[in-house]
Amino acid sequence: MAAGKAVTQLSRRLGAGAGSNFPGRVVLRLYPEAPEEMAASLAGGCVLVSGTNGKTTTSNLLAGMMRAGGMLPVHNRVGANLMTGITAALAQASDRKGIPRGDIGLFEVDEATLPAAVRRLRPRLVIVTNLFRDQLDRYGELESLARKMDAALKDLDGEAVVLLNADDPLVASLGRDCPARIYYYGIEYAGVAEAGLRHAADSKHCRECGSPLDFKANYFGHMGKYSCPGCGAARPPVDFAATHIELSGTRGSRVRLSTPRWQGELFLGLPGLYNVHNLLAASGCAQLLGLDREAVERGVEGYSTAFGRGERIPVGGRDLFLVLSKNPTGFNEVIRTLRGEGTGLPLLAALNDRIADGRDVSWIWDVDFEELAPLARYLVATGTRARDMALRMKYAGLHPSAIRVEPELKRALRAALEGADEGETVYALTTYTATLDLRRLLTRMKAAPGLWKEA
Repeated sequence: MAAGKAVTQLSRRLGAGAGSNFPGRVVLRLYPEAPEEMAASLAGGCVLVSGTNGKTTTSNLLAGMMRAGGMLPVHNRVGANLMTGITAALAQASDRKGIPRGDIGLFEVDEATLPAAVRRLRPRLVIVTNLFRDQLDRYGELESLARKMDAALKDLDGEAVVLLNADDPLVASLGRDCPARIYYYGIEYAGVAEAGLRHAADSKHCRECGSPLDFKANYFGHMGKYSCPGCGAARPPVDFAATHIELSGTRGSRVRLSTPRWQGELFLGLPGLYNVHNLLAASGCAQLLGLDREAVERGVEGYSTAFGRGERIPVGGRDLFLVLSKNPTGFNEVIRTLRGEGTGLPLLAALNDRIADGRDVSWIWDVDFEELAPLARYLVATGTRARDMALRMKYAGLHPSAIRVEPELKRALRAALEGADEGETVYALTTYTATLDLRRLLTRMKAAPGLWKEA
């Protein structure tokens, strides 16, 4: 514990990007059983949040609800979601004897890490948000990942609870043979449905028999109301539902919730339909943990945007709207949100191909950039694969004169801001490591709080 805490403090002082993981590596090297023993000391057990998109936002929303309800969560809130990051969060929240100062663990968990996290932490509740193609070089195809998650859920005991996204056919198929109790959340409002499946949709076939699924309603990606004409499998009934949704572009959405205990309307200051799913997951979990309506409402009202997930940062007399865009479905939803902002938008697009992003960036050709090009006044492309992004936007129909390539991030940010008018919003669409790079740059510019700023 002493070594882990010392490394954490050193990492913070040095501003090290790996600071949230490295202390956990130190602790695990010195005492491999540390996470099991620290987690066992949490009176309220552990909650794990896994899936491709929405882990950070869902867990941060839930953390606010927990605090509003009188709980004290131990939380890996900066998004370090491997066992090293989870161990670091536990160590930082514990005394020198390894006894946590919180009463419940709340950890977002990398999809491939879920089996190890379930085995080691013995959670009381597991949330699975969605499964999309993402970093194929790390995760493999979705069915392979689903099998691993299925095996993880089978390791739960009969007292545990699983909360699944019913709108995702692959996620809804998980856990059928697990001993835990299963609940579902989903959207029950056809007013936000699209005309049909986009070509980037992933789970379009029945997991039971392989037949093409019939979608009665499609919200985004492969999310929707579906059934299989071959074997009769269908979207399960939901326990936690959004029965009415009013989307307001980047400003957020108004959502009417229906749960087994109460119904009510909330304003969520987060953009996009995908964040409605995150709200449903967090509020559903809160109710399953015994929290009341007031705790849910206060948690949503007091929510501050998660790191790089829809942050609006004043810089240089402009607003920089920073939104993580890391896979085809997520990027398409960002574009859908930007359609509500009008045309003539200043854009900064940062595409990286580091290990945490996935080395293969061919996924950008599955994104519907043809819908983004008409919205842009100009686009500054940056990152390790800046030229790939620029080429993709040219093929999408954005005139080459409106595209500027600046691989160096600081120059790219300056160019994007200088091209915008005073008081105008610049929209920064960034992959995972590019989001971290941009936030560090903004911190050095004194425009944004650092990674380690306390919640």
